[in-house]
Amino acid sequence: MTPTNATSPSGSAAATAAAAAAQQNHTPVPTPHTKPHAFTQQRLDPLGALAVWTIVPGIALVVFGYAVVTTVLQADEIRHPFLAVLALVATAAASAALVSAVRPSRSPVRQTSLLLIISLGLAAHLLDQAARWGSNSLVQDDFGPITIGFLLVALAPFRPWRELALTAVLASVVVAAVTLPQEPFRSLRVPSGVFVVVAVTQVLALGLAGAAYSRRIVRQLLAWQTDARRAIARRTEESRGSVVRQVVEQQLATLQPGVFPLFDGVLERGVVTKADINRANELAAGVRRAIVAHIDETWLDAVIARERTALLERGKDPLLVVADPEHRAAHFGTQQRAATSALISMLCLAPGFDPRSLVVQADTEPDSEPDTQVDPPSDRQQRHSGIDTFSIRVALDLPPRRVRALLRSYTAVLRVVFPWVRVSIRRPGLTLEFGDKRPRPVPPVR
Repeated sequence: MTPTNATSPSGSAAATAAAAAAQQNHTPVPTPHTKPHAFTQQRLDPLGALAVWTIVPGIALVVFGYAVVTTVLQADEIRHPFLAVLALVATAAASAALVSAVRPSRSPVRQTSLLLIISLGLAAHLLDQAARWGSNSLVQDDFGPITIGFLLVALAPFRPWRELALTAVLASVVVAAVTLPQEPFRSLRVPSGVFVVVAVTQVLALGLAGAAYSRRIVRQLLAWQTDARRAIARRTEESRGSVVRQVVEQQLATLQPGVFPLFDGVLERGVVTKADINRANELAAGVRRAIVAHIDETWLDAVIARERTALLERGKDPLLVVADPEHRAAHFGTQQRAATSALISMLCLAPGFDPRSLVVQADTEPDSEPDTQVDPPSDRQQRHSGIDTFSIRVALDLPPRRVRALLRSYTAVLRVVFPWVRVSIRRPGLTLEFGDKRPRPVPPVR
């Protein structure tokens, strides 16, 4: 009884320290502060946006088909057929740019893509109006305004709502500026403002509807994520005691085969011999190594350990290697961890996977931006500055086409949560590289 009471406090303290350090190491680094209006559904919920994108080719087809049908049915109003053909070409280009921009392999959708798509839509409308100038009897049957509106609706899951709303307003101004001078050529005698309202409404109604959808879905996703984080925090606080007890029991189980017999022998003899001292030093060194190894583990080590166990259960002899000496994986955000973990799990389950080929390596590339600090950075700042790069190398005995099909949805998510992603396929080798640039260290205030 005496040895147990003597060792439990020290073991408990060591275990508690190890658990606290491990918890600190596993805590995701908060993402940089971003205002809610700058978020998009694609960035907050990459998988949801991946499911939505399949609708976009249909919208693009409807847009182009409507433009063709409208042009054919109103052929008697066209004075310049060449300009009408150019308008259809611009509509086709806008539809193709839309489909290309939202493809999973091109995610996330950039602001430049939004500007290009809407510019092509506006160009199609201007060319169509130029082709009909002087003979456009009605406004509601022009394909330009409704084309621009549908393009904005298709971009709603991929761009912030304020961008969509501002683009809709600016596009409506252009549409109004082109509609107003054609009032003398209309077949109906009504105030000129009526034609402007009819034309502008087609852009604003659809554009603002897309902006409202983007705003609403982003707010719901942010509220859901906030509730989830609070629930996780409450669950973590509630389970802290049980986790500490489990760690203590594990440490006691580790100490029992060596430390307790040593103490029993010392109590029986009543004398501490040189052999006892040497044995105690060996045991202390072993406990120290175990604690340090536990503290050095990251979430990535846990993922690899899980996959190694699963492969062993399937009767395979795995050799999964993690090379992350500086624990760069600890800087991953929550979404980045989930995406990387899902990717590794998929690779380990993929057909043709070589269980002795998976290597995950972390490295750091120097930051190419100029240093604005007056004083030279400290050693710690030098270690934690720059761009973290990660590579996953694996052997998959599959044709490159099948490998790309397997990776399509995973790389789409990776491109959303990481600034850059690169995939290299040379059968049977597959290399995925991705990186995340952290903010530069803030110099201490003096």
